[in-house]
Amino acid sequence: MHLKATQGKEVVVKIANRIGVLANLAQYLADRGINLLAVNAQVTGNEATIRLVTDDNLRADDILREHGYNPHEEDVVLLSIPHKAGMLHRVSEILAEAMIDIREIYASAWEMEGNCMLVLHTNNDAQALVRFNEMRIGV
Repeated sequence: MHLKATQGKEVVVKIANRIGVLANLAQYLADRGINLLAVNAQVTGNEATIRLVTDDNLRADDILREHGYNPHEEDVVLLSIPHKAGMLHRVSEILAEAMIDIREIYASAWEMEGNCMLVLHTNNDAQALVRFNEMRIGV
């Protein structure tokens, strides 16, 4: 089976951390029909960083700006892999063998027996895309 990797974008919002901020942000997007494909949120000190992969980043960006947020987009690698034991090992091994450093990774799995989507930031996204798309894996 071939891996399928594409260059993608995520919407990044940095805001003061407070209870309910993610709920508010998600509601603004849902009310306008934006589907969230993957989400990562973390807090450092008093600041929250929320990363969103959506089905329409341009509209998501506009909606968030309407509500006083200051989002920006960042490049990511989107990788579709089978939702099976050992896949994270295989993916990280492919990058390690190519001397590509993973800076951040998060995932979204939508079916127990289907595929999941990995969202990666690396020190060399272009090379990661090439390596993933030329690689065959056993499942």
